[in-house]
Amino acid sequence: MRFPHRLIVVTPAPQPDEYENPVPRLTYGPDAPRRTVAGLVQPGSSTEPAAPGRQAVVTGWRAFTAVPVTARERIEWDGRTFEVSGEPARWSPRFGYVHYELTLTHVEG
Repeated sequence: MRFPHRLIVVTPAPQPDEYENPVPRLTYGPDAPRRTVAGLVQPGSSTEPAAPGRQAVVTGWRAFTAVPVTARERIEWDGRTFEVSGEPARWSPRFGYVHYELTLTHVEG
């Protein structure tokens, strides 16, 4: 499998509260660690939920990488930020390389 795309994996950093207590809130801002991995991104589904006052477009994507990515990380690619939906799958075929399949979600609007 060829991985022609360069994906930026953003690992969330825990954000303490105003009293320096650790909280389960995670931040994906500029201080969060980032790493670049090779991958393949393919478009999937697209929906437009009918909600009053909102015109959101939710698109589903699939991505393949040779390195593991966790469910709480985010992917930046082609000017978009994607959330990883669910736990990424690990595939180890009999003849071939181990790779990971991610289901990505992008919400716009």
